[in-house]
Amino acid sequence: METAIIVVWSLALILALVLTLVILKLVVLIVQTERDILKLAHITLPAARGIASNTALISKLEATKGVAGKIHAAAAAIESGARSIDHKLRAVGRTLTERRP
Repeated sequence: METAIIVVWSLALILALVLTLVILKLVVLIVQTERDILKLAHITLPAARGIASNTALISKLEATKGVAGKIHAAAAAIESGARSIDHKLRAVGRTLTERRP
C-alpha cells in the first residue's frame, strides 16, 4: 500500500511539474508580447501626437469659409474688370490702327 501511495504521489508531482512548465511558457509568451506592445506604443506615440496637432486646426477651417468666399468674389470682380479693360484697350487699338493711312 505504501508503494502505491508513493507512485500516485510521484505521478501527481510529475503532472504538476509538466503543468507548471506549460503555464510558465505561456507567462513568458505573454510578457514578451507585452514588451512588444510597449515598444510599438513608444514608436507610435510621436506619430499620434503629430496627427493630433495636424488635425487640431481642421475645426478652424470653418471660419475661413466666409473669408475664402469674399476673396473668391473679389477675384471674380477683378477678373471681370480686367476683361473689360482688355476689351476697351483692344477697341482703342483697333480704332487707332484703322485711322492710320
